[in-house]
Amino acid sequence: MARLRRIENHNRIFFVTTNLARKVAPLVPEERDLILIATETHRLRADFLLFGYVIMPTHVHLLFSPQNQNLIQIMRDLKSKTGYAIAQRRKIPGPIWQERYFDTIVRQVRNFWQKLEYIHRNPVEAGLVSEPQEWHWSSYRQYVKKSEGLAVLDSVEFPSDGEHFLWPAPWR
Repeated sequence: MARLRRIENHNRIFFVTTNLARKVAPLVPEERDLILIATETHRLRADFLLFGYVIMPTHVHLLFSPQNQNLIQIMRDLKSKTGYAIAQRRKIPGPIWQERYFDTIVRQVRNFWQKLEYIHRNPVEAGLVSEPQEWHWSSYRQYVKKSEGLAVLDSVEFPSDGEHFLWPAPWR
């Protein structure tokens, strides 16, 4: 399969999904915590601004904006470090994550809020919990001020107009 070239890999807000490799057992709570800690480590290094996340048993969704690293570097580092740590913990060889990940540029304010809602509803839609605040590995509780998570969120302020574009483009 041909690999598509990325239009942009920095100066944008990205919605990213990465999945476990085939035949890799689902993530247990301690491994989900490990992923959150690694995410927070990168955020503290100013690699990116983090706006939302959910760590599911078989995949991860992130909503972030690269800062000191680009999208490709961030995902390579996160997947490499967490994959190695999980493989060591499980005492298994081979990759933990699928080679590729899926990314979408968030173009408008309404798209940001739609992606964030999708992230927060994911554990409910998967039947893991009945309410978003029940899932420990999600940014939802931070948005509703119920608690701090292992990965701290960066603040974001947008215009109230949902059609407002989140980055300048010369053709507009």
